[in-house]
Amino acid sequence: MEELQGMRVRNERKPIATSNFFMKNIFGISVLAPFKEKLFSTLWIAAFISNIGTLMQSVGVSWLAATMSGSALVISLLQTATSLPALLFSYPAGVISDQSDRRKLLIWLQIFQFIVVLILSILTLRHLLNIFLLILFTFFIGIGSAFTSPVWQAITPEVVSKEHLKSAIALNGINFNLARAVGPALGGAIFIVGGIQSIFLFDAVSFLVLTAGLYKWNNTSSVSGSIHFRKTAIEGIRAVNKSKPFKHLLVRTVSFTAFVSIVFAFLPHLSKYEWAQNSGQYTWLWVSLGIGAMIGSYLYGIWSDSMKASKIILISCEIVAGSLFLLTLTDNFYLLNLIMMITGVGWINAMSTLNVLAQQHSPNELKGRFLAVNVLVFQGSIALSSLFWGYLSNMIAILLVMKIAALCMAVLCGLLSLIPMEEPETIQGNTVACTEPLLQYQSK
Repeated sequence: MEELQGMRVRNERKPIATSNFFMKNIFGISVLAPFKEKLFSTLWIAAFISNIGTLMQSVGVSWLAATMSGSALVISLLQTATSLPALLFSYPAGVISDQSDRRKLLIWLQIFQFIVVLILSILTLRHLLNIFLLILFTFFIGIGSAFTSPVWQAITPEVVSKEHLKSAIALNGINFNLARAVGPALGGAIFIVGGIQSIFLFDAVSFLVLTAGLYKWNNTSSVSGSIHFRKTAIEGIRAVNKSKPFKHLLVRTVSFTAFVSIVFAFLPHLSKYEWAQNSGQYTWLWVSLGIGAMIGSYLYGIWSDSMKASKIILISCEIVAGSLFLLTLTDNFYLLNLIMMITGVGWINAMSTLNVLAQQHSPNELKGRFLAVNVLVFQGSIALSSLFWGYLSNMIAILLVMKIAALCMAVLCGLLSLIPMEEPETIQGNTVACTEPLLQYQSK
């Protein structure tokens, strides 16, 4: 469950330097303090298992799609099917989460995803699965994820005490990045031994594990009868439209995600048809990306202490653009893994910086809705750009498409760096490196 990645809370005092926070807490004991609370540790472990299952399923499905179809367009539709539900449902889900009993809603969402993946597994076992059904069920899983994300991120202040909240946020970021490194490797091993149906079954069971953890949480209902969906939704959209800094930030988000999406859309096709790799080698590409993200998480702490956000975004974009171009120049397995690792460094630094800025530019009273819009733009950009790159690959060679994307990304991000970007003087909370847009909720 790619949604549990990290959250941030408002901090009126001077923020702790990120690199020092990272070093002190990773090698010290303070970041482990939330594990003293049984509910948090139970949900953290359950979420870790669920994250591993989701990442295993994502890698397995993308390779399966490559074996079912040689069309880069069809394969890229998987990335579109994954991200499109967030474009359609993230904002409504953010509003609904403020009106619902989050525990019950999360349980039903896990059951829904369990049923979807279980049916997918049965279709695979009976040899009834084709590429179009695979895309359809990927879309259904994406719907579950789109609704789960804002609800899950809202519960952290409810499952850990206030004094441990900041460390809990850091642990949530660590949770996903560890799963990103472990999930693809474990998924590759299970795929080789038991086939894709074994990955589906593991993912299905992982949803049940998370459901069991949620059952142990005796929460107080978070339903608020004073909130009206339509009025609340319109109020948030109007506020976003009036915020020039937030809209400028969204432009930079699109300029990054519209091009980095080509990696996730084309990697299965490149691995199987351009580089003639097997499923194990393909899995290692994802592992390398995850390792790069973990290295980038450390570098992000150092960079954010010494550089402005606009400079971090520029450097990260140019790193990713260069990596995209280099991927078209070699088919050497070891060089490709090194390039993917470098891609992971640039990817996580750009996204983490953009996410922090999104939170800084979001007014506290509208923070959930502002950041739901950030999720919508992020995922929508990936969904639509993946479709575009796939369509373009039907007209020209796929490696040429990647070169075009790399050059356009380098030029566009370079030009945007010349335009001043609003940067708040203080950071509202610890900056924990993450990979996706994150919603921020404050404890009452």
